[in-house]
Amino acid sequence: MDGLRTISILLVIASHAAFRFGHQGIFNIGDLGVRVFFVISGFLITGLLVHEYNSTDRINLVKFYFRRTLRIFPPYYFFLIILASLTILGKMKNTFSQFWPVFAYVSDYIHPGEWNFDHTWSLSVEEQFYLIYPGILVFLGRRKIELLLVATILLCPLVRAVDHRLFIQYHPIWLIKGFHANVDTLGMGCLLALKQNWLYAKPWYNRLLSSKAMCLLPWLIVAINTQIDYAGLNLGILFSLNNVLIALFIHWAVTRSNNHFGRLLNSRPFVFVGMMSYSIYIWQQPFLNPVPQSKYFAFPFNLAGFLFFVCFSYFVVERTSLRIRKKYESELFAVPEPKPMIPDLLEV
Repeated sequence: MDGLRTISILLVIASHAAFRFGHQGIFNIGDLGVRVFFVISGFLITGLLVHEYNSTDRINLVKFYFRRTLRIFPPYYFFLIILASLTILGKMKNTFSQFWPVFAYVSDYIHPGEWNFDHTWSLSVEEQFYLIYPGILVFLGRRKIELLLVATILLCPLVRAVDHRLFIQYHPIWLIKGFHANVDTLGMGCLLALKQNWLYAKPWYNRLLSSKAMCLLPWLIVAINTQIDYAGLNLGILFSLNNVLIALFIHWAVTRSNNHFGRLLNSRPFVFVGMMSYSIYIWQQPFLNPVPQSKYFAFPFNLAGFLFFVCFSYFVVERTSLRIRKKYESELFAVPEPKPMIPDLLEV
């Protein structure tokens, strides 16, 4: 899974680097990288919740939010504090109206209007997912949540198409970046986690995963992604088709990790970058700004600054918050910790 995160963050960086050199994104791969992140999130979070229920016969929502808070907030607000400090010192030009939707995790509906914060829409979508989904899963139970996810996946293409038809003239950010426009991408990962054992029992599915043609799947995903122009039925249908293919790609990578591609994903460089992907994603934005706000965000200073802040964010901020989480989790929650489904899930 860390290797898959590496692919996702490399797609995002390649897309933003293209903007830096005057190209309007290349094949929309930055958006594709974010979609892969979304499916991974739905898959892993659902897997953790289901595994906890199977192990303890309950899902502790307080514990879930405790873990999420110490995993997500420290690196994110460290990033915002640094940018706010640079703004106060006059090294960056940002306003309060640009900061507040980012601080409040609503920048997927209220556009901050600043490149340095543009990427936070996806973090807002993720946070809204964490706030809403676990409680619904606990309330509805597994069978009903599966039905709800299927309904969401089927209805979202229509919602996107109608939404676009009614509001395209206003060009609101929520049209393509709002939670409601992306919930089926997260839902696809959730449904995959819930139905993977059912899929394993199907001979045709195992034959599909074992097929050599699966090596062509990444190229098919990229090809379809180039045709998504965020308009009408194109946005509705092709977007959803790619969600299915991304989920299939992730499951193929996870279940067939002993092939050449799996060994590449499990290699030390890919795992290392994947573990740092959250900090990389947060900090790549200001240092790849096509119009740097100061010389310190322009080449070659941007490379040194990017490496410094990513390393500080991961090795100091992230790891410290994870150590704190591990220390107090056992004290605050008496229920034994279920064994993780995948070895690196403690880094999720």
